[in-house]
Amino acid sequence: MNQTTPGGPARRSVLAAGAATAAAAAVPLTVAAPAEAAPRAEVTVTSPKGTVTLTLDVSGAPTYSISVHGTVVVPPSPLGLTLDDADFTTALTVTAPGRTRHTHVRYELLQGKVSRVRKTAATRTVGLRNAQGLAVQAELRADEEGAAFRLRFPDRGAHAVTSEATGLTLTVPADGGAQFTLPYTLKTPKYQEWYVPRADHTTPVLGKATTSTGGASFPLLARTVAADGHTWWVLASESGTDGTYPACHLTQPVVQKGQVTYSIAFPADDEALGNLGPGAPRVSGAWHTPWRFVAVAKDPAALADTTLATDLAVPCAVPDTSWIKPGAASFSWLTAHDSPTSFEQTLRWFDLAKAMGWPYALVDAKWDRMTDASGTHVPLERIVAEADERGLKLFLWFNSGGQNNDSASTPRDRIADRATRRDTFRELAGLGVAGVKADVWQSDKQQLITRQRELLEDAAEFRLHIVLHNTTVPRGWDRTYPHLLGVEAGIASEYYANAKPYADQIPEQTTIAAITRNAVGAFDYGTTLLSPYVDPANPRRTTAAHELALTVVYQSGFNGYADSPDTYLAQPAAVRELLSTVPVAWDETRHLSADPGGHVVVARRKGRTWYVAGVNGRTTSIAPGLDSKAAGYLPATGEAREFEVALKDLGLARGTARLFTDTSATDGTLRVSTRHASKFTVPTAPFGGFVLVVD
Repeated sequence: MNQTTPGGPARRSVLAAGAATAAAAAVPLTVAAPAEAAPRAEVTVTSPKGTVTLTLDVSGAPTYSISVHGTVVVPPSPLGLTLDDADFTTALTVTAPGRTRHTHVRYELLQGKVSRVRKTAATRTVGLRNAQGLAVQAELRADEEGAAFRLRFPDRGAHAVTSEATGLTLTVPADGGAQFTLPYTLKTPKYQEWYVPRADHTTPVLGKATTSTGGASFPLLARTVAADGHTWWVLASESGTDGTYPACHLTQPVVQKGQVTYSIAFPADDEALGNLGPGAPRVSGAWHTPWRFVAVAKDPAALADTTLATDLAVPCAVPDTSWIKPGAASFSWLTAHDSPTSFEQTLRWFDLAKAMGWPYALVDAKWDRMTDASGTHVPLERIVAEADERGLKLFLWFNSGGQNNDSASTPRDRIADRATRRDTFRELAGLGVAGVKADVWQSDKQQLITRQRELLEDAAEFRLHIVLHNTTVPRGWDRTYPHLLGVEAGIASEYYANAKPYADQIPEQTTIAAITRNAVGAFDYGTTLLSPYVDPANPRRTTAAHELALTVVYQSGFNGYADSPDTYLAQPAAVRELLSTVPVAWDETRHLSADPGGHVVVARRKGRTWYVAGVNGRTTSIAPGLDSKAAGYLPATGEAREFEVALKDLGLARGTARLFTDTSATDGTLRVSTRHASKFTVPTAPFGGFVLVVD
């Protein structure tokens, strides 16, 4: 794996790398502008091809703005923060405007939307001081996809960050525009909320308050209007979070004079049961904020292709990545909650993984309580031996608690403190276990982010893959820790296992999450429920073709197939082959079309094979309540849609495709066919979908 900088899993390795900046991993090319002798109030950096300009203005309260080809898309937005003894939100002076440098950005990803990144960015470091004469640097960056910035502070001892003024300001279009962001859950944030409120089922306009007093979440997708009146889409999020700062979210939006501002917010003190320190950052030594980035594009499909989240991350911290193997797994919990405690049931899913050719089997919560039919406790060694006999490697579930949660699910208190965690990982590695699913984090506090980073560093030392659940959204760690194969942080297939009719909302949610949540990192959804329901009160609304499409629409380096052995093994041979062979890591990704809340079509390539998938999530009616037995409840309804896939968009003239589609616009029954063409017209039923495989 091509490394841009050396690194290793030793503790604090990422902090050391972070101090050099993610941009320092890039290779200097040219100096585009000489150093300027006289300080000034405004400094700009423009992307190498002249597309995007990021402007820092400290003539009043410090702001940044983003222009595309000279037209302002993101108007002046606030920038700065306050420490317990210093104010960096006003009266800043430029002491060193710096020089614009063009830098290569070159790295590989073992799992993700692409396997390698090759681009050029423009960077500039601006020296500033506040009214007290205290120094700070603003690191500015622009490429053809968008812009990013962060603040860097010298060592002045230990301090508390009391607030951040930094935010994102957008102009509200005449029709209100659109915003797609998850409400930030109070006390136990795990990023499992709905983009479109069920009770008020309309696309939220810019500035609409979320359904949580906790505010809004990263990433934020918004439709806005530029200074020239044209429509633009922006995607804003964080990267480079390493435990020197908490994972941040956004306040409720504030609308004023035709503009809306979303400001940075810290975790609440009562997260993690009130343990693990305050929500606001505590800093010491030389430190920096996370990168905040804003991708800009004319349409949301182009935004979903951005690699800014990993471009800005600390480079790979694992020197030897030869052992890291993304892959699919059988996942028993969704359709059989008690299966991890039953030896005989667990073996059924082991047999499924073997039959399907998946390399892994995931044994979920309470596996440490597993017994066989005689009631005898089954030790881990026996479970591993059964997997080995089938040529499988295991992923095992662990509770992350610790002080951060009060969940009784076991095993717990095995990965929270370092000494115990390392003993646990040493045991697992000695038995040949492949990975750990670490669950129930439920806080964005700084100490917990540090613990996650340390867990990943320890796991790398013992060559264990990691999947994180009930946690914050990815912030660039796909690159830093390539053995982090998946992160939940979204509404996933587990919402089918509920008596409330959440299935009504899932098709629409998918069309948004695919271009927001999945745009910033791997999404461990647990795909492809082909059974009609998990709970009969909450039947699946999607067609089988829609469910198959999720294997491509959602990207994760670890895909736990969530249905039962009987269901998968009863599928036609072509379907079983698709589920057995669809990749989990891609060489190239192109989002071909997207309408958040309506549909998404994505093409992903592995080697010479293209997988093109689309889902139709347009919801025309939905019951406001969550009781399917209530008087007046009706299932959600959608509308048919026809898609066109032109192979020229993939650089191909003609090709032979295996198609997995709805039978027609009015018949959601799965149809499998083969066609040779240059363009494919695909009808989808309401909540339908399709997959095309072009070799």
